[in-house]
Amino acid sequence: MKNFKLLIFSFLVLLSVSNFCCNAAQSEKGNILTKGYEPGKWTMDIQAAREYAKEHNLPIFLNFTGSDWCVWCQLMEKRVFSKDEFYKKTKDKIVLVWIDFPRNRDLVPDEYRERNRKLADAFGIRGFPTYVILGPDGEELGRLGASRDANVRLFLGQLFRLINKK
Repeated sequence: MKNFKLLIFSFLVLLSVSNFCCNAAQSEKGNILTKGYEPGKWTMDIQAAREYAKEHNLPIFLNFTGSDWCVWCQLMEKRVFSKDEFYKKTKDKIVLVWIDFPRNRDLVPDEYRERNRKLADAFGIRGFPTYVILGPDGEELGRLGASRDANVRLFLGQLFRLINKK
């Protein structure tokens, strides 16, 4: 019985350590800001993003996602948005906004849930993911979606072609 308790205790300690490591890695890799805007990071604060975009004459990338349930959203995260190259190439060129519709309601602050729904309605979002690209003045430049063949190079090519055609 003593060995069983020790085994269970050891398992719980290892589980706690692994969860801590995974959470630390996630937070270092891709912090999603809930207030304000910083170049090269996603923000949920669309107002701060709009102000920054207007002040710096940059396009806005709205990522309408279901981060914890949408298979295509997770595919794009894995193949495109989790890559350093994506952030290096967009950091000073595009304002990144994360508009999430997760099943785990704790992933989005209360203040943004209703606002996200209204944004999805205003932009006519019918599926996830949908990427809406706006000019610095808020005009829609175009939309992109997920792709089975997605990678950073291909996605950035599509994104910059769409932005540069205006």
